[in-house]
Amino acid sequence: MYHGLLRAELSKQEEVYLALKEGRRETVCYKAYQDEVYGTQDANYTNRLRLAYYLLYWKVDDEEAIAWLFGEELKDREENSFQGIGTVLEVLTFLLKKYNAGHRYDDLFVRAKNANFDCACGYDPDMAGIPDLTDNNLLDCIYLCQDMEFRAVMEPLVEQWRASVAEWGDSERTTLIRFYSFLGQEAKNEVLYLEQLALAEQAGKTVDVVRAYSNLIRHYLDMGNNRMAHRYLDEVKKMAECPEVRRLRLMGDLLEEAFEVVCGEQGKAGVCCTEAEVQEEEKTKQLWEWARAELAARTNRYGNLYQKGIAAAKAMGDSYAGQLEKEYKVWWEDCRIK
Repeated sequence: MYHGLLRAELSKQEEVYLALKEGRRETVCYKAYQDEVYGTQDANYTNRLRLAYYLLYWKVDDEEAIAWLFGEELKDREENSFQGIGTVLEVLTFLLKKYNAGHRYDDLFVRAKNANFDCACGYDPDMAGIPDLTDNNLLDCIYLCQDMEFRAVMEPLVEQWRASVAEWGDSERTTLIRFYSFLGQEAKNEVLYLEQLALAEQAGKTVDVVRAYSNLIRHYLDMGNNRMAHRYLDEVKKMAECPEVRRLRLMGDLLEEAFEVVCGEQGKAGVCCTEAEVQEEEKTKQLWEWARAELAARTNRYGNLYQKGIAAAKAMGDSYAGQLEKEYKVWWEDCRIK
């Protein structure tokens, strides 16, 4: 069943292939754009991936199209700020190898090897074969859907996989959380995060319990539920005093989350009327004082931690914001020198 669903969706790429043969290549050619976070990216990468898989699974014998797509993918590998090898390059390499009699495409394979650092370290033109579509199991097909952004097909496959899991552990639960997040169904993850927290508490290892709390708090923040995020921060604060936790990046995550909660509650300051609102404002002040003290004592700070701490200090009208800004500037200059 799952093979059929994926095959039906992928078959739609025939239209893209026919357009390519007619010279209409605008949806699969290299098309650079600048992402604020990831730098130079290719707007057509996923389109090219879908077409590459179509050529692979439908066993399309078209040397000209494959070689052209390979050249377009090389532009992305050479210019992409994130570098990487990428599935498109792997699939097209597998397809192009069969036309390499007389070493016709050796120069392209050498260029791919030298495209970026990741390719230099891990790209192999003599890579092993790629399995046929029907050789992929259910989980493989879900990942294929995710790579090609076939969300409508992926959703029922995820539910089919979920129903097939006989015994749930952290790995399976984490996998399902990632699937739901990709599908834009983060609300379904609340119960999964709560289960992870309950299991961590049963096991009794402090670091794992704090990490489970942090994951749950991050979920509530992403969902815009500041109240629940604050509730669980208040629960985990005492546990975070464990020296092992304080040495880890995990403590930084908790502080970032605390600063986000403080910023989210800043509008309540000074406008409280009811007793409940006064209590909420006091809770915000207590959370800020805890996070402020922990940040002041922390030596291994980093950019996001500084920025969120500064924002929270300003939200609270705390002059500590000025000191943090000065320290952040020094830290930034040191990073640039290094």
